[in-house]
Amino acid sequence: MRFLIVDDDPESRRLLRYHIEVEWPDAFVDEHQPSSAGASPESLEIEDADLVLLGHPLSGEHGLAWLGRLRARSGCPPVIVFADPSNELLAVEAMKAGAAGYFPKSAVRHQLFIEALRAGATGRTREADRRGAEPASLKHRFIRKLHATDVSTVYLAETQRGERVVCKVLRQPQESGGPLFERFLQEYEIIARLRHENVARIFDLGIADDQAYIVMEYLPGGTLAQRIALGVKVDDALVYLRQIGGALAAIHEAGVLHRDLKPANIMFRRDGSLALIDFGLAKQLRLEVAITGTGKIFGTPYYMSPEQGHAEPADERSDLYSLGCIAFELLTGAKPFTAASAMGLIYKHAHAPRPRLPSGLERFQPVLDGLLAVVPEERLRSAGEFLDAVAEI
Repeated sequence: MRFLIVDDDPESRRLLRYHIEVEWPDAFVDEHQPSSAGASPESLEIEDADLVLLGHPLSGEHGLAWLGRLRARSGCPPVIVFADPSNELLAVEAMKAGAAGYFPKSAVRHQLFIEALRAGATGRTREADRRGAEPASLKHRFIRKLHATDVSTVYLAETQRGERVVCKVLRQPQESGGPLFERFLQEYEIIARLRHENVARIFDLGIADDQAYIVMEYLPGGTLAQRIALGVKVDDALVYLRQIGGALAAIHEAGVLHRDLKPANIMFRRDGSLALIDFGLAKQLRLEVAITGTGKIFGTPYYMSPEQGHAEPADERSDLYSLGCIAFELLTGAKPFTAASAMGLIYKHAHAPRPRLPSGLERFQPVLDGLLAVVPEERLRSAGEFLDAVAEI
């Protein structure tokens, strides 16, 4: 989420920023003080903002005049007005002038404030539709369905310029009981800004009602799972592991966890380079429902860290554990742990002896042990440390 606070009162700006960052720690919050900056409503940079929080009055000019001039601009995001002094007549006038919400500065209560911001963000999507902006389904010609689950559907599509892309549409489970999309799409926005050759490019994303969509590059070279099934040479395995490690280093540095690293979520371009896809949005949605609702375990967690399997807090070292499972499978062609049920696998990840590499691959064992330690504190500390260890080999 990107917010722009326009107000002459530094204390008011500080308070609004505090409420925003408590709810969205990764939010981008810009501030503008008209009395010192001197910018007019017509010159204010609002294009990248999801919401504008507008103080009243501003810089010797009636605050609603600012509101009207902002709302007259093409593509203006929703504007929420904060006034001091405040009265009912001013609130009515603000809403008539196009405000998406109104608050007295003296009565900002966190939960009501956050709900107003969420409503404003949703309103932007609906407003874009009214103004003629094309939703994702109209920007692309859908070619065929690639995959579907109870949470998401993936389509192969074509842009208006004839370029192939992948569109993933996600539905928020009714059992989740809360707005889960916003938090995860914040991470996808960060990924969309990344420029790393081994992270899939994200072209577009958004939320509409109870669905979210992500448009990403089309990777026609198949999955790492398919290559493992055919057998992978040790030299090629090292190339793949270095690329995966580099991608993890990049996303971790940006503050993002993958959460669902597995061979099926690693795909290849035509030039042979690989890219991480499908950061664990759909999986995390399922896990949250499972943990808080039905209690079921979804999927077969061959690559799930012990802390993930037991619904404990996870950090970058959880992704490194998944990388260890992939490394073992790349080198041997077999999964490190197998069991007859998902719960059996979860138990083995946490309690079974660590897998040993066969003769001829012993030089990789220390790195594997550093990835597959049960206790996160005993694992390699970062993807960078993994890359250094592989370089030494």
